[in-house]
Amino acid sequence: MKIYYSPCHHLPVGYIEQPGVTEQGVSSHDIWDHPLHNEGVYIPPQRVLEYEKDVHVGHMYWECPAWKSYWNNTWVVFSQMDLEIEWDKETGRITKTSFQLPAFRDHILINEGSLKGENYGWDGSRIGCPYQGHLVFQMPQLLFMWLPNKDRNIWVEMAAFPSVFHKTGLEFINVEYPFSRWFKAANPAFKAHATKFSIKRGDPLYTMRFKGGKNNQYRLERWKDPEPPEWIKIRSNQHSALKQWVKKVSWNLIKKDGKCPVMNPTDFLP
Repeated sequence: MKIYYSPCHHLPVGYIEQPGVTEQGVSSHDIWDHPLHNEGVYIPPQRVLEYEKDVHVGHMYWECPAWKSYWNNTWVVFSQMDLEIEWDKETGRITKTSFQLPAFRDHILINEGSLKGENYGWDGSRIGCPYQGHLVFQMPQLLFMWLPNKDRNIWVEMAAFPSVFHKTGLEFINVEYPFSRWFKAANPAFKAHATKFSIKRGDPLYTMRFKGGKNNQYRLERWKDPEPPEWIKIRSNQHSALKQWVKKVSWNLIKKDGKCPVMNPTDFLP
């Protein structure tokens, strides 16, 4: 089964449809034609089986069909830029970054925690997410995916890449949803346990695994144009911004067309 994707760089909720600025202060421009999306610059997702082949080849389990099938159907998604952050455990406030603080929204989207400077700042309590002991944030490096056919029950499971927590102290927040009928872009969200962490361009961020298709075989392919088809973008706008207008309706739309697997209930994710 072929799955199309387009990389985009923006806030995950109601961002495209708003002509001005979002509640986090970002204007909706260059979400599809970001410089990092250039051919030859953008680092595409890669099957885990290919990415980590040298780690596993030669072991007894390498010949196991079930093991190979699972990991051949799992992709690793990479960071497109460097990110270094230090934050205060007591207050949840970010104190040092590898980027200019006024431009923090181009690098992280703070859910629980805060950042403050002269004439700018953000606190998660503004969106009903007060600090509770861990910096929780998303990254505006998104993958928007869709199908070329009318299949309605294909799910994506986003889960941690095994080494990320050990290297960075960042706990990936898992999520699973039917992207074939719920047009939401995939983006990484983390809960920080270490008060200082570093992610380099090309480092793994998380894994994606698909389910629901016949024979459970998938092919991830970048869309030929910088932007998805117009009708797809419209549907994405509607779904992403729905909970700004009507609360607790999204879940009914997600589950009505089929049986849902176990899903993370984290509400703040788009």
